[in-house]
Amino acid sequence: MYDKVIQYGMNTVIVHVRALGDAMYPSNYYPWATFFSSDRSNRGYDPLEIMVQLAHTKKLQFEAWINPYRLSRDSKSTASFKATPYHARFLPFTIEYKAPGGQTCLALDPARQETIDLIVNGVREIVSTYDVDGIHFDDYFYVSGMADQVDVASRKTNVNALISQVYQTIKSINPNCTFGISPAGNPDNARTQGADIDTWLSTQGFIDYIMPQIYWTDIYMTNGTAKHMFTDRCKAWTALNKQDLPIYVGLALYQVGTNSKTDLGWASSDNNLAYQYITAKQLGCDGYALFRYQWLEKEIAAKELNHLLYYVSN
Repeated sequence: MYDKVIQYGMNTVIVHVRALGDAMYPSNYYPWATFFSSDRSNRGYDPLEIMVQLAHTKKLQFEAWINPYRLSRDSKSTASFKATPYHARFLPFTIEYKAPGGQTCLALDPARQETIDLIVNGVREIVSTYDVDGIHFDDYFYVSGMADQVDVASRKTNVNALISQVYQTIKSINPNCTFGISPAGNPDNARTQGADIDTWLSTQGFIDYIMPQIYWTDIYMTNGTAKHMFTDRCKAWTALNKQDLPIYVGLALYQVGTNSKTDLGWASSDNNLAYQYITAKQLGCDGYALFRYQWLEKEIAAKELNHLLYYVSN
């Protein structure tokens, strides 16, 4: 997998080490991830240690990707987490809710100090134990159904309390370890979810970089008119960046070649990623990330990736 990443000219891997309320490494705070061990038992080795060491051997930067609040994402993973002793331990500061599709989900309550302490301890454990180059949070803050009664201002306050403490914790252990966040690509949606992007991009002490998920092309149909959705969103994000922090734009590798009634660019061109890279660079962005690895190996993505590689290399 790392060789494939290098083949396409990239220098960093962002690896999901805690996707739910569990861990892809031996943790004092979370159970083993079912992605690694179906019965959550310790298999006798540390996959995170191996992944970090191998990445550095191949001259790749390694960032540990965490979903801070999410404990489960559907009814099946909820039942799995409830079967662990950690459910009872976390229960006083856990929210159980119905996702829009009707699935039962669990999340840590962002308003509780116990939640902040748990997440910060988990980050401290990773940064203290492993030679990671960064900690990465994605856009999972207040999602639909989780705590709909909480207003946007309170959401931002709660999330900011976590983000600032995570940042301080990382820097106290390893000042060279970066902390970045990948919020929803629509700035208004990001704010609604509790991501205080205006503060993060104008005030020191929160993040080292931002990676907005700008997952649209410039042929996005709205009321019969094509909107330059990608370019417009890039402009919106760069305008917010009062600190001149690095912006690495998240690109939708998983969308290439798909047919959409609204986002027509993916099916009408095999040059979307290259165009988006060039556009983002011209607007002042510092790099890009592709979501996600699985599509690096798909034939449908090869032309897009080769065009992107050509422009990145030249």
